[in-house]
Amino acid sequence: MTIVVKADFKRAEGFQLQANLNIATDRVTALYGPSGSGKTTLLRLITGLEKMNGIEVTFDDEVWQGQSVFVPPHKRGIGYVFQHLNLFPHLTVIGNLDYAEKRQHQSEGFEREEIISILDLGRLLHKYPAQLSGGEQQRVAISRALLSHPRLLVMDEPLGSIDTVAKTRILPYLQRLHDALKIPVLYISHALDEVLEFADTVLVMEGGKILSESPVVDFAVEGTGAEQPHSAAIIRCIVDSASEEHALTRVDFEGQPMYIAADKYHTGDIIRIRIPARDVSLAREQAGTSSILNILETQIEEIYDPGTGPTAVIRLSCGKQSLLARITRKSLLEMELKPGESIYSQIKGVALITDHER
Repeated sequence: MTIVVKADFKRAEGFQLQANLNIATDRVTALYGPSGSGKTTLLRLITGLEKMNGIEVTFDDEVWQGQSVFVPPHKRGIGYVFQHLNLFPHLTVIGNLDYAEKRQHQSEGFEREEIISILDLGRLLHKYPAQLSGGEQQRVAISRALLSHPRLLVMDEPLGSIDTVAKTRILPYLQRLHDALKIPVLYISHALDEVLEFADTVLVMEGGKILSESPVVDFAVEGTGAEQPHSAAIIRCIVDSASEEHALTRVDFEGQPMYIAADKYHTGDIIRIRIPARDVSLAREQAGTSSILNILETQIEEIYDPGTGPTAVIRLSCGKQSLLARITRKSLLEMELKPGESIYSQIKGVALITDHER
């Protein structure tokens, strides 16, 4: 089942959008790119918030817009979460959730208690929006959108209006939500960290065109080169065992052991882990006694050296998967690193992405 979009038009001011998409409806799809790349325009066409001649939009074989068809936005069954919060200020959190439940698009969907648990709203229910932080308000906005039982959830720069601290706090809730979702999600953002933490598939946009489409695991490596300060790799691991004493879980990564700070998984679970390039250092020889638990045998695949600036990024292979390491250009030159060489990758920290594979 897919969302099919065919668009080719040019505005009076010169902006042109060209898109021919088949978006799978069993996952979180991110539209990623700089401001002005056409992400929001494409989103408005899909949702019906903007009507243009010559546009075709189909959702699961239902025509939403075609030559002689236009289904208005309120009949498409879409839940919206925008950058600018639109909670009703005169209603408590419970009141805002009540409003959504009375306007459900379909019978199937999250129950109220599920949403309250996943997004941790229990202690906020009797507060008004003005009494909540920006991150708390956005969690309520997401809950309200989901309680309307949408067929499609659209999130347009949902974390763009909150500060870095609040954003850091809300991202784990998005991770928890990721596994529970049973509806397609279109997630619009120009923030790399959000895309890596929430998306399954990434569509990269620039200048009104789709430059690439790839699974987030591949995009994390291919699409985050040396120019990206937050470059990271996403890897898949199998849970091996847990240590209650040390609150660590041992996982198998391409035949090599790794330890992550998590203790709620079962043997055999497949999990995704994000490893920031800045948290990976390289060594010619395996260290003896060290506080770094995760030291992997890897091979240098590619070196992203911009030729200027202080750092470079190294792409490393480990079995069928890849890691990224950000090191100084000084270290790159002094270690005389070259593609094809074996090297030890020392991982200083890992960040859990999702509980289980979707």
